[in-house]
Amino acid sequence: MLAYQHAYHAGNFADLHKHLLANTLAEHLLRKESPVTFIDTHAGRGWYPLAARETEQLREYEQGVLPVWQVRDRWLTDAGEPAPGATDKPLARWLARLADMQPESGKGAPSTLSVYPGSPWWLSQALRQGDRLLAYELHPGEIYHFDQAPVQRDSLGKVMRRQQDGLSGLLAAVPVTTPRVAVLIDPSYELKNDYRDVADVVVETLRKSRHATIMIWYPLLPAGRQHDLLERLKKQSPAPMWRSELVIDSPEGDHGMYGSGMLVINPPWQFDRQFSDAMQEVVEVLKGALPAPQSVAVEHKGLWWLTEEVARARSEPKPMPRERLLALRKLNQKVKRDADVEVTQAKPKREKLKRGEGWAKPRVRNDSATPKAKGKRHSATAKPKTSIKAQIKDQVHGHSAPSEKRVSEKPAERKSTSRPEPAQPRGKGEMAGKAAGKDSASWSDWSSSMPGKGRREGSTRVSKRSTPAIGRDGQVNSSSTTKLPRKYAARQRPEDTSDVGKPLDAREARALREKQEHNAMKGKATKGSPDKGQGSKPRGPRKP
Repeated sequence: MLAYQHAYHAGNFADLHKHLLANTLAEHLLRKESPVTFIDTHAGRGWYPLAARETEQLREYEQGVLPVWQVRDRWLTDAGEPAPGATDKPLARWLARLADMQPESGKGAPSTLSVYPGSPWWLSQALRQGDRLLAYELHPGEIYHFDQAPVQRDSLGKVMRRQQDGLSGLLAAVPVTTPRVAVLIDPSYELKNDYRDVADVVVETLRKSRHATIMIWYPLLPAGRQHDLLERLKKQSPAPMWRSELVIDSPEGDHGMYGSGMLVINPPWQFDRQFSDAMQEVVEVLKGALPAPQSVAVEHKGLWWLTEEVARARSEPKPMPRERLLALRKLNQKVKRDADVEVTQAKPKREKLKRGEGWAKPRVRNDSATPKAKGKRHSATAKPKTSIKAQIKDQVHGHSAPSEKRVSEKPAERKSTSRPEPAQPRGKGEMAGKAAGKDSASWSDWSSSMPGKGRREGSTRVSKRSTPAIGRDGQVNSSSTTKLPRKYAARQRPEDTSDVGKPLDAREARALREKQEHNAMKGKATKGSPDKGQGSKPRGPRKP
């Protein structure tokens, strides 16, 4: 709603409370050299002449800033500057700035209070080179007056005003480009939802900028709607909060504001003490200026709404419950065991792939002087490695010589044993012999070309699947490069007389049987059908 205009209430006790706090907090922040961005969500006009029609209608400044102005001699000199003993008091510095902005300040110490500034003016007076102020205002009439106010003309580009809803503009502005940010939120609270909206925006702002200093003004009403705002922030805010409330009347009644409240989130160090001392001086002035029944109820309350210890404990990560921690440990152990089982099951398969077995394509490697044992490289002078199992076996049986399972230092020094040779594999012996330039090859020659065993010099490992093709007549076609399946890969039968009489393998037996069947079928066809050269007549086409 755009019905509220602050010109009717300019200079009242709420403005005195709010602007004194904003000015004191800005002074604390500007003591450091790092730039600060000030954000005013509800800027208003920024400049209020007390002789205006709206202000003269209610004249609320007579119970706010005017009584303090009338006794300014307690803290100011005749020139309008803080007294020597009051330079460290926030109220004295605040009154000195208020005196400087009066139209008669150029002629000397002003005697009357004719103009009262708004919150944008108080925040913009001490801006330095890197500081800036973002002022938001949605009412079009207030924006027009704000452009004419000195706060916009004398700011030298440090103040930026925007006609926009202040709460949405705040969420869009944070995080800011400067290292620090200070926010003043003072809506009119015309709607009941304003309390909830302010709490939600503040929580979101703290999520984006955790160390932001936020000042929230709220009215003290008999209905107690401000408690909803305070409780929401106390439950959801992760930052320390300090409350300051100025009461000028009893809370009895159906309507009307009996006090002003300010909630400061992330206040500067020792800010609460200095501001409480300043408000005690204001309370003494108001008690002497207000009527007798009302002056009794004037008081200031300052308390920590959320202490720094509680806020720090809330922001720190909470320890995990013991039951949850034990469950996660069991789950991690189970995952680790499953991973170990998978690695154990996959290890034999990887070893087969390394040895050239399984579905892995064997690599063609030239022979070298360095032998290989168990898939690992060893130099010719390296000591043979013996497994722990073989060492225990030698100690139990009393063997002093190395076990037979050990890898010999030199493959050529292997002792021949009387054990029978195993059956020759298919497609290895003869091809290995041919690759070495020999007429024939034995099983020992082929075994020497296998990985992990000694090989003769110059021998080459040949793929099982690249054996020459064998025709139906049983002859080997050496020029063919057809890759046969593994089960059909067989070595060529030797042509010398030393292998005559040896039994045929399955491939040769099958080829011979197919040849015999082919010849038998060919002879039977020749015998059953008369030759064309013997006078036989060819058959004609069959009649339908």
